[in-house]
Amino acid sequence: MAKGGKETVAKVYVPEKATCMPDKKVFLARAGARYAFLVKEKDFMERANRLFLEGFSHIDPVIYYITSDSQTLLPQLLPSIFQGVKQVTVFLSTLGEEIDNLISSYLNRGKTFDAFLLDAWASEALETLNESFDKELRQKFGEGTMRFSPGYGDVDVRMNQYIVKELIRVENVRVLSSGEMVPRKTTTCMIGWYQ
Repeated sequence: MAKGGKETVAKVYVPEKATCMPDKKVFLARAGARYAFLVKEKDFMERANRLFLEGFSHIDPVIYYITSDSQTLLPQLLPSIFQGVKQVTVFLSTLGEEIDNLISSYLNRGKTFDAFLLDAWASEALETLNESFDKELRQKFGEGTMRFSPGYGDVDVRMNQYIVKELIRVENVRVLSSGEMVPRKTTTCMIGWYQ
């Protein structure tokens, strides 16, 4: 619920899975690997490709979002770089719990390296989803701020509790007291709009 008791209803966007497909070079870089060297390692690339495809089959991407007048949101939710914005889109993106379970299953079987690669892939898949949605929003709203997430700058990561439970009201995401969310491959983001 927004400040002043105004009721908000989140919209739901279910993208095609392909929207989440990260660039292989970027995913491997997140894992600390250099693509130029690894592309020559046939066994490694086959393993990475197998994990890449397995991860893809275990994601269920969805975005919940609202766009509100900036004055209706709690002041502590808005970063200082949002000064002067008229509206703010707040969104939660998640890949769902299946990918978390897959990563955990690799860890439980002692396949730490595969779990590590899969975790890096899923992180990049989530970022790719966020970038894609960011572009769609900018086409609709025009000039805006950079995309911002609680935990960076001057917005406490524990504001995720307010975003998830009160503002957007997403039932299938749990927020820990630290502000981290479960499923793990979940983020909250916001963009301020000047129009």
